[in-house]
Amino acid sequence: MFLIVLLIFLPLATTDYTPDWDSLDKRDLPRWYDASKFGIFMHWGAYSVPALKSEWMWWKWKGTNPDPEVVEFMEKNYQPGFSYADFATQFHAEYFNATRFAEVVQKAGAKYFVFTSKHHEGFTMYPSKYSWNWNSVDVGPKRDIVGELKEAFSQTDIHFGLYFSQFEWFHPMFLEDEKQNTTTYPENISYPQMIEIVEKYKPEVIWSDGDWGKTDIYWKSKDFLAWLYNSSPVKDKVVVNDRWGVDTAGKHGGFMTYADNYDPRVILGVKWESCDMMDTYSWGNRRNMRPEEIRTSYEIIDKLARTIACNGNLLLNIGPDMHGLIPPIFEERLAEVGKFLQLNGKAVYGTIPWLYQNDSNTWYTSSHKSQYKPGHPSNIVHENTDFNYQKKDKTVIYAFVLDTNKDVFKFPSIKTTEETVVTFLESNTQLKNFKQNEVLEFPYNSVPWRKLHRQDVFVIRVDFAADDPTNLRKYIGHVKKLRERKIHKEVNRRGY
Repeated sequence: MFLIVLLIFLPLATTDYTPDWDSLDKRDLPRWYDASKFGIFMHWGAYSVPALKSEWMWWKWKGTNPDPEVVEFMEKNYQPGFSYADFATQFHAEYFNATRFAEVVQKAGAKYFVFTSKHHEGFTMYPSKYSWNWNSVDVGPKRDIVGELKEAFSQTDIHFGLYFSQFEWFHPMFLEDEKQNTTTYPENISYPQMIEIVEKYKPEVIWSDGDWGKTDIYWKSKDFLAWLYNSSPVKDKVVVNDRWGVDTAGKHGGFMTYADNYDPRVILGVKWESCDMMDTYSWGNRRNMRPEEIRTSYEIIDKLARTIACNGNLLLNIGPDMHGLIPPIFEERLAEVGKFLQLNGKAVYGTIPWLYQNDSNTWYTSSHKSQYKPGHPSNIVHENTDFNYQKKDKTVIYAFVLDTNKDVFKFPSIKTTEETVVTFLESNTQLKNFKQNEVLEFPYNSVPWRKLHRQDVFVIRVDFAADDPTNLRKYIGHVKKLRERKIHKEVNRRGY
C-alpha cells in the first residue's frame, strides 16, 4: 500500500513545469478542490464606501463611458473636487472581525474562501510594497485585512484563497503601456504583487481576473504559473482558474470559469466553477439593494445541486459594507444553506457526477461504495472518466429533488432491483412499497415531510440500483471530446 501511495504522489514531486500551456495544463488539480464543491467569494474594498451601483463605481464615474446616474449622484451628494481616493479615507472597517467572517463562512457549509486582495481600483487589502499609500494599512482601516483573514481561516478546516485583479483602471503605468505598447505595468506592479501575495499569505486558490484586453505574455502568466507550480510555498496544494490573458478562459489554467454565473446544465469533461452573486446586481456591497434582489436559500441550493451534478463547484459571493459587517440577510441565507448541507452533505462533499446528470429538475450526484477519504489521491472511482458509471454493487446515487409540488415523484434514470434501498438522506428514513425492477417512483405521501427540515427540496440516497446498459466506451468518448475542446460553448465574459 505504501508503494502505491508513493507512486501516486511521485509525479507531483518530480514534475518540472515549463512556462508554456502544453506543460502547465498537464498539472492535475489537487483533490481537495473537487471534493470541496462549495466556496464563498468575498468582494471588499474602497468601493464598499460609496456602495453605489457596484464595485465598478469608479469606472462608471470616471471611465470612458460614464454612467449618468453615478455622475448625477456624485454631483448632488459630494463637494466639487471630491476624488475617488477620498472614499478610501472613509473606509474605516471599524466593526471588522476576521474570526466572525470565518464563522459565517463555516456556518454556511463552505469548504473554501476566496477574498479580493486587489480589485480593478488597485486598492490592496494588505500592505503591498507595490501600492504605496493605496492599501488598507496606509489608508482607511490601517489594518492588514488579508493577513487577519488568513490567520482566522487558519484556525478552521476551510481552504483560504485570494482573488487578484491583473489590471487597474487608472494606474499610470498601465495607461502608458496602452499608449506605448510596453510592459512596464506587469513588470513593476502586477507580476511582483502576485509573487508577494503567494509568499506572504500562502493562498490555496489564486483567482485571477482583470486580464482582458492583454495577452498572457503581457501579464507574464505562464512565468508566474511555472513558478507557482515548481517553487512556491503552495506548489503542491494551490489551484488556479483560467483568466490569464486574452483567449485563455475555458482553455488554459486549472479549473475553468468560462464566464461569470456560468451554468451549462450538462456535464463538462473538465473541472469548472460557477462564480455567482448573493446580490443579483453587484459583487461589492450595494447600499440600495432590495430583499427581492437577494438570492433565496432555495435558489442557492438549486444552483449548487445542478452545478456539482455537472462536474462544477459553486463559488458564491457576498460583499461586506464599509464598516466591516456582512449584511444580516446574507448571513441568514447562508445559515439556511449551511443547515441543508449539514443534513445532506453526503450528497455534496466528495461526490462525483453520475452517469446521468438530471431528470427535469431532479439533479444527481454519486459516490463509490468504498469509503471516501477527502484529499486522498488513491480515491479513484473510474480511471480516465469524470463521472461514475452505474454498477449495482459499486455505485451510490444521490438525487436532489428540487420540485416538490408533485403528486408522484419519478426518476426515469434510476431502475430498481430486488435489492434496491431508497433512503431520505437527512431523516435516514427508508422508503417502503416502491416497485422493484422498474423505474423508481413513489407518491407524495411516501415522503416523511414532518422529519424534513425543508419542504421545497429533499435528497434521497439510492443503493443497489440496476446496472445501466449505456455503452460506457461511447460515453467516455463524449467526455474526452469535451475535455479536448476544453470549452463547452462560446460565451461572452463580463467583468466583476
